[in-house]
Amino acid sequence: MTDYSGVLVANPLPWDRTISGPVSKYAVNARGRPDDELSARHWQDRAFNDDTYLLPRTEVPGNGYTVVPVGELLSNEGWPSDERRTVETDAFRITFDRERGGIAGWWDKHLGCEWVDETAEYPLAGVVRERLADENHEAPRDRLFRAPEAGDANPNGLWNAAPGLVEDRESESWESPRLGYQPDWRAERYGPERVTAHHVYRTPLGYDVRQSLTVSGLDSAVDLRVFVPDEGRNVVVEATWVEGRSTHPSSTYLAFPLSLSDPEAHVDVGGQAMRPGRDQLSGCNRDFYTVQRWTELSNDERGMTVGCPLNPLVQFGDFHFGENREEFALDRALVLGWVATNYYNTNFRAHQPGVVRARYHLRPHEGSFDEARAHRAGAEADHWGVLAQPLAEGGASPRFPRSGRWFDLPDPPVLVLFVRPAGRADAFLDPDAVADETTLDGQVEVGLLNASDDARTATVASGVLEITGARAVGVLGEEMDGPALDVDDDCVVVDIDPRTLRVVRLSFGGRT
Repeated sequence: MTDYSGVLVANPLPWDRTISGPVSKYAVNARGRPDDELSARHWQDRAFNDDTYLLPRTEVPGNGYTVVPVGELLSNEGWPSDERRTVETDAFRITFDRERGGIAGWWDKHLGCEWVDETAEYPLAGVVRERLADENHEAPRDRLFRAPEAGDANPNGLWNAAPGLVEDRESESWESPRLGYQPDWRAERYGPERVTAHHVYRTPLGYDVRQSLTVSGLDSAVDLRVFVPDEGRNVVVEATWVEGRSTHPSSTYLAFPLSLSDPEAHVDVGGQAMRPGRDQLSGCNRDFYTVQRWTELSNDERGMTVGCPLNPLVQFGDFHFGENREEFALDRALVLGWVATNYYNTNFRAHQPGVVRARYHLRPHEGSFDEARAHRAGAEADHWGVLAQPLAEGGASPRFPRSGRWFDLPDPPVLVLFVRPAGRADAFLDPDAVADETTLDGQVEVGLLNASDDARTATVASGVLEITGARAVGVLGEEMDGPALDVDDDCVVVDIDPRTLRVVRLSFGGRT
């Protein structure tokens, strides 16, 4: 039997990738005896985990895996450090602000341009604390939002309805509803008071820059981390801090002011690229936006895609909460990552104490906006960390090669929304469903979304697993009328209309 000692590194995305980064010691040496299936294991994402190892750059097939011998992992400790202001790679020269924190300059060698707006009030990746200026109001959130009284209702009796929901809004009796937001509330904003530590670590993968910042209004220092890779064009910004127990209305942002003329914004809304303002119905919120995986500012010459794997709220151009804007305007290329807030006046607590974590992936590009490229950048931001599993577990099969793809999936603009065990995904709606009726052994369902305005043909091909059968099913896995899909030359071809989701159930026969 083949010796499969080592670490299995998985790539859940459809395209081949070069993967590198920290690996938990529990992915190398699982707790307990390998042959004891009842032995307790440690979760690899717990805060106390020690990322003892570093995976060097490793090619991993799309929707596949590669087994890396433990001896090829690097020790993840003892990297040399200094306090240099500027780091330089083949792609970028990035200068850090050692007084206020964040990035003061970002020269793109490939595009020959500067990415940081040097006239902006805050540096790029600058931390901003915003709070209601009125400290003595007995009901401070009334300064932000105040529910209209009953007498304030419009002729339709819908004081809180969006105009787009009222059918007779063109009639003479129509009045714009009063939403309750107070656009003239006074805000105070603070950047970091000082940088108390600035360390630049030279690792085998790139520069790991760490700063400790003192910010007024926060109960702890902000730990800001910027990773600049030796290879590639994806700069990663992380920030952590501790929120206290103050109930006074406040928010915390990471600011990304870009040097970009005539910018246009795009937002990922469930796998669709939406243009704020232009693609919105009348009455929709234009003050801030919720991002699925990415947002982007770009013009005809270049742009910046911002992956948002942890923090979905963003504002554009300036601080806009409560303005209740009827039109979207973008006067300057500023993305505000809205990380923490207690502005809400609902059934959430007025304070949310504990550790807050933010992460943004900044990827500049040449040329105008390309939706497929943006979806790819967002997916890679989602799966930035190393996904590793020890092979010293009982039941590991030796019959597969040391590297391979399970089966071949299409690239964007066809998005793979999910790969799940086949069966009835809607079984939880049926109280009479029995466990063994809800799964189908040896089959999976793949959700394919055509995220483009043109009809597409998607191909799913065999890999380590041989596709022996395929059929179209409903979104929840329900059976549909119609013949099975043809499997020719180990491939299934699926036609997908524009902006349409199709789900395909695949059956497999194992390969050796």
